[in-house]
Amino acid sequence: YCYLYGDPAYALSYGIVSGYKATVELPLNPVLKAMNAYMSSMQVSVEHGFGKSINLWSFNEFKGSLKSGLLPIAGYFSVTILLSNIHSCLYRNKTCTGFHCYPSLLSSYL
Repeated sequence: YCYLYGDPAYALSYGIVSGYKATVELPLNPVLKAMNAYMSSMQVSVEHGFGKSINLWSFNEFKGSLKSGLLPIAGYFSVTILLSNIHSCLYRNKTCTGFHCYPSLLSSYL
């Protein structure tokens, strides 16, 4: 199975899981705490990617102009992510700097 890790607000949604929760009777062990911390940090990096995509390609931000069922919204999104990733290969960005990583070479990415 494949699940998406999301915000705890979506914990009851199909296909989306969120962090482990401790209770008074059953506190989290160190492994589950580490898992929560790691997955939360990955969620932040994904949100940075969404933010970059919207900053570069503002068309995706206009909810009124994107009509589900009438327009190929998933196609628009896929193209903007591809172009955003190409942009990241060519220009270093805040996400790379913040996470101490280097972007891929464009030839390797493509």
